[in-house]
Amino acid sequence: MSAKTLRKAKWFWGWQDEKEEAWLREMAGQGWHLVSPRFPGIYRLAAGEPRNVVYRLDFFSESKKEYQAYLQLFRDAGWEHVGAMSGWQHVRQEARPGESPEIFTDVESKVGKYERLMTYLGMLFAVFVIFLPSLGDVVPGKPTALDVAFVVFWTGLTVLLAFGLVMLYRRIRQLKRG
Repeated sequence: MSAKTLRKAKWFWGWQDEKEEAWLREMAGQGWHLVSPRFPGIYRLAAGEPRNVVYRLDFFSESKKEYQAYLQLFRDAGWEHVGAMSGWQHVRQEARPGESPEIFTDVESKVGKYERLMTYLGMLFAVFVIFLPSLGDVVPGKPTALDVAFVVFWTGLTVLLAFGLVMLYRRIRQLKRG
């Protein structure tokens, strides 16, 4: 990795997208601009001139045909698509003095983003719950330490998904209340 790029690890939950956007804007103000989001929590940034850039995130996981039309909407509105990671789309735009550009102009649209994410996580949660009872039968007989570790890991992921669904539900309620 050259001296002009930086890999930064920073974790944000799905309902903390506004914190992630603020952090990316802060990094751009320091001269570190997002090149691409990587594996969840890993960002590749490039050194440059400090800029006042607004980052916005959306969750989109539809077909490739719909994806191209989706990206075109952002281009038409003056947004640069920086990259995608696990369904999260990262876009940016130069900030104008006194303005903070938004990709969602109403509460219903913003709620829709979280509902799309909830649907995606809900499907994963259902799969995890369906297979959870059968994990004890993976290896008949006496379970090994690896078997136990796998069951604990799977259970932990299931609990994390449930936690995420609850937090997203709370975020949606908060937005709807104003």
